Amino acid sequence: MAQSPGLLNDIHEKNSRSLFYKKPVKKDNYNLDTDYDYSHQENRRRDLLNRQKESRSAVVNSARAILEEVLLSESECDEPATIDYQYRSKRNKLYINTLMLSEWMIDIPENFCDEWFMLPCPKGKRALIVARKGKTQVFTRRGNKIIEFNSALPGGNYEHHSKNSTILDCIWVKKDQSYYVLDVLSWSNQTLLDCDAEFRHFWLSSKLGESPEFSEQSKFNKYPFVALPNIFCNENLSDFVHKLSSNLPLDGFLFYHRKGFYMNGHSPLVTWLKPFMISEVLGISVPPELDKKPEGYLDFEHYILSKNCRKKILESSNELQMDVTVNEDCEEE
Repeated sequence: MAQSPGLLNDIHEKNSRSLFYKKPVKKDNYNLDTDYDYSHQENRRRDLLNRQKESRSAVVNSARAILEEVLLSESECDEPATIDYQYRSKRNKLYINTLMLSEWMIDIPENFCDEWFMLPCPKGKRALIVARKGKTQVFTRRGNKIIEFNSALPGGNYEHHSKNSTILDCIWVKKDQSYYVLDVLSWSNQTLLDCDAEFRHFWLSSKLGESPEFSEQSKFNKYPFVALPNIFCNENLSDFVHKLSSNLPLDGFLFYHRKGFYMNGHSPLVTWLKPFMISEVLGISVPPELDKKPEGYLDFEHYILSKNCRKKILESSNELQMDVTVNEDCEEE
């Protein structure tokens, strides 16, 4: 049965852990020192939405400038870097830290049922897909080039649309030899950085659904590009989760604010939960295979704190090279 907005709000208010969700995360918990401020997440959401409204023209101009730079750029790479595919690659400064990263859902957002939608995220490698000048290139979020091939994306092969440009945010799933598309930055020279998340995902679903050539392997499309399903949070989330294919292992769920623009770096308008957190945080049922908690799991808040503590320790000791030891997946980093 669908969860009504009132029911979700009641669950949130009655949940004893809501005291944690509505408080700032204390640094004395695990000596936590994060790259961005987890506290007052709802306030930061409001501030960001207001800034988007106030600077819409600036966002539009910036988006156009980025797309023009991609189209006109002749330089493919700059500095060499070693990546986890075990060969030498090069780093392209144009694509460093271009991807939008999620934050943990520290609190259930205001207007969660009316203003947010949910997207499943498969286990895999995060990838920035750039189709331009008749070829398709794949970059990590650090700007390292992984591979180059033909694709059916506009601008992705010399036979069709070589003068166009398309940029996608994807997850590479090795088992399926497929790219699962999380978001779109531009499509056929049309920038979407100045469009809200609801429109971007509508556009993406429409374009990928126009022709089977995107989702099929062929001479002009070496790897399939697969659209991911999504659901608005005022619908039956539990039923949606139960109907997801068990053939695609999930890393977690992304939650997008309908009005959020695509921005590089962490955004409070895109939040993230592991599958085994869904029932605890949102109070909805999930299949047993998605509710399996890791060994030593205490609760939602301790898991987040320990994950970020571990990250900071690794970074401070110079033992972490993001492109080598950490999967660049949906999870906030």
